[in-house]
Amino acid sequence: MAKQITTKRPTTTKKIISKPVAAILTPAISPIRSFRYQSIAIILIGFIIYFNSFNNKYALDDDIVMRLNEYVQQGFAGIGKIMTTDSYDSFFKSMGSEGELQGGRYRPLSIVTFAIEQQLFGKCYGIRYSEVGDSLRAMQKGIIPGNGLIMNRLIAEKTDLEEKISETHLDIAMIRHIVSVLLYILSAVVLLWLLREYIFKYAEVKFINPNDIAFFTTLLFLIHPIHTEVVANVKSRDEILSFLFIVTTFIFVFKNEEKKNTKALLLGLFFFLLALLSKEWGITLVALIPMAFYIFKKYTIGKSLKRSLPYFLIAVFYLILRYKFVGPGKQGAITEVLNNPFVFATPVQKLATEIFILLKYLRLLIFPHPLSADYSWKTIPYNSFSDAVVWISILVHLSIIFLFFKLLKKRNWAAFAIAFYISHLFLVSNLVMPIGATMGERLIYHSSLGFVMIAAFGLLLLLKRFISTQQNNVQTVLYTSLLLVFAAPMCYGVIKRNPNWETDNILFMHDAWIVPNSVLANGNSGKAFIELAQKDTANRQVLLDSAIYHLEKALSFHPKYVNGYLNIGLAWFQKHDLDKTEYYWNMARKYFPDHPFFRNSYDPALANALVETAKELGKKGDLTKAIELLSRSLKYDSTNANTWYHYGGANFAAGNVNEAYRAWSKCLQIAPNHPEAKAGMQAVLTRMREQQTTNNQKK
Repeated sequence: MAKQITTKRPTTTKKIISKPVAAILTPAISPIRSFRYQSIAIILIGFIIYFNSFNNKYALDDDIVMRLNEYVQQGFAGIGKIMTTDSYDSFFKSMGSEGELQGGRYRPLSIVTFAIEQQLFGKCYGIRYSEVGDSLRAMQKGIIPGNGLIMNRLIAEKTDLEEKISETHLDIAMIRHIVSVLLYILSAVVLLWLLREYIFKYAEVKFINPNDIAFFTTLLFLIHPIHTEVVANVKSRDEILSFLFIVTTFIFVFKNEEKKNTKALLLGLFFFLLALLSKEWGITLVALIPMAFYIFKKYTIGKSLKRSLPYFLIAVFYLILRYKFVGPGKQGAITEVLNNPFVFATPVQKLATEIFILLKYLRLLIFPHPLSADYSWKTIPYNSFSDAVVWISILVHLSIIFLFFKLLKKRNWAAFAIAFYISHLFLVSNLVMPIGATMGERLIYHSSLGFVMIAAFGLLLLLKRFISTQQNNVQTVLYTSLLLVFAAPMCYGVIKRNPNWETDNILFMHDAWIVPNSVLANGNSGKAFIELAQKDTANRQVLLDSAIYHLEKALSFHPKYVNGYLNIGLAWFQKHDLDKTEYYWNMARKYFPDHPFFRNSYDPALANALVETAKELGKKGDLTKAIELLSRSLKYDSTNANTWYHYGGANFAAGNVNEAYRAWSKCLQIAPNHPEAKAGMQAVLTRMREQQTTNNQKK
């Protein structure tokens, strides 16, 4: 009998494929395939395109957050206050005003990094500066006793400290820019890790190798010109840290799901808290984490929510901290249009404009030119529902939302990308809460990840089809060549934009022509021309005329623009027109009576200039005008003994003996040993006795 041969059925099935089928069936066409070499490429490109930002100084709110922040200037000693106060607490205190920005700002983490840099690389004058500032404010409010001499001594010390702080602030500007660029590049490398090892590994991306789309998405994110504001503007480090820790949170969320590791869970919770402490945008993870479970891990909705509970608790903990330290923010209506761009809009106009801005954000992501640091009042006119662009925006975003739900039902990775885009866009849209600005390029930073994920897939799909008939080595060459052709203009845009962020002056002198109707761009451009005029004496008058042009333009758009009045008054002051100076500074005083610039610099400067002009008129014999100017001077600085002396002298020469006596008496009250006032007092007493004698004789 022939031996029967049988095949034994295996009792177990060994898992052979550990990666998604798409990763195996779709070969990579990128010449850089490993994580190590892709990371090196990202690091090198990041340094190349942002290297020219290292020599920048500071712009926009950098001074408010660093130079004028006494807690930052205290170094390590100020970290406690940074962690337990509003991000603008120090600035508002120095201005003698409560926060004008609605909602409060609790973003301590980036400010802590500035304090650390101050301690390690600069000099810390903040403790003494705080003591002097507190003493001055207490004296001015009558809380503690003080006199003119003590206050003048404190003002002089404060001025000296401010000069030292400004000097050390500039000394470490390069370090701060380098740190911001390093953090930005680090966030790109961490993003690459997340996309390669988790997002596109689980996504089963059709037709495209996961490592290709991960690298191309990261590259697009890295080189997108709209990110120049976030990287080149040091203050915007809060955006970089927020994004970095959001991405890192997701890495440990997925790692914990794979390994059920307590350490991974704790690290995920820790990085989530850091993301929230960096900026409020981290709150989107309350929705995005369960969505990630549902889409990538294929959990049920119930399980997705259950696995997200620890992260929900961290969000609640953060909200408690935020409320404890900054409260609910400023209550009531914000009437300053620069802090509430919709002050003059009807509810319908407000909604229509907010919808239009969504489309403007998308346009800048697709074609990031021209770029501007400012989109404040009156850059974007109010829209209405009769405007076609508003309806285009509605249709575009309804289509995006429809696509999201359709893809979410299929648990497609693109639904997560859309959710990342929409959720962050919604937070900065003014639709959910007022953010104090119309729009800003830094505000679309987080949303841009969702955009570039979709864009990278679409572009790679087109590229793949274009070169699919070629051999593998030819595909790689074509891929690299086309990638360079596509990426080069974006890299050039970043490199070209970086120098605009060198200083406020350079930035706004450039951007005032990009957004010609912007109040802030014109106002700050005017300020820049004034500062240039102080250095370039040969072109002084032309530069001052340019300053006045921009400032008048800003004031025509915003008649209550305090800084505009202050700066145009300064321009006229430098042109020696004291009447216009006084007019514009008093207009600023009308809207901000307690502005510290008045008592600290503007009033004494105007008073002194009026005195000097009065002295010249007195020499020419125009005593009436001289007395008028001296009287005006005393309105702005009544503690100056010399002004009282000259006022007394002019009145004495004009025969106003009683007024001369009052003036010299006041002078001697302030400065008891004033020699000229003593001599004047003797003269006026002699004159008064002579007049008394004459009157007696007549009787």
